[in-house]
Amino acid sequence: MARLLFFLLFSTVIFSEPKEGIDYVVIPEGLVKDDGVTEVFWYGCPACFAYEETLDEIRERKPGVSINFIPLWDEPTAKTYYTIKSLGLEDVAHRKVFEDWQLQRKTFRNEKDIRAFAKRHGYDEELFAKTFNSFGVQVKARNAINTPRKFVNSGVEFSGTPTTIVNKIYLVNRQRDRSKEIETILFLLDK
Repeated sequence: MARLLFFLLFSTVIFSEPKEGIDYVVIPEGLVKDDGVTEVFWYGCPACFAYEETLDEIRERKPGVSINFIPLWDEPTAKTYYTIKSLGLEDVAHRKVFEDWQLQRKTFRNEKDIRAFAKRHGYDEELFAKTFNSFGVQVKARNAINTPRKFVNSGVEFSGTPTTIVNKIYLVNRQRDRSKEIETILFLLDK
């Protein structure tokens, strides 16, 4: 009987429904534009690189969920992200940029760096450079790096990268327990 009571008590702790204000907060409309899971990230952030595993598990457990990204901190790395997105290479090249930065210690600060990336991975250097320097990519990058200011101006605490927003309105509070954070995200996707 004691075992059953312990199991029931323990299972309610493990499987308890995420709580607003503890596991997530509701943010004002318009800060994030995409449904699904949006990660605010920076390629130079080791925690963001490790967070790719969390996103992989969410994709696996919730096939078809839209995973979106908002790059932060500096214009060149934001332009790098929007370059690969504009070229339709986001799924593969996004991870390659992370691996180059985090594992090979390559940075993405200028056109020379983006050309070197393209060459290393067999992409068209001229097309990468042209896209990297395009007006559209520059505008998207500038808007993205202003994201923290938008959050703060709206009264939302922005604690850095990675930050996860679900369905445009739920900002997930980072958890030490990765599985609890994943469960919170999956719960909010269905909310």
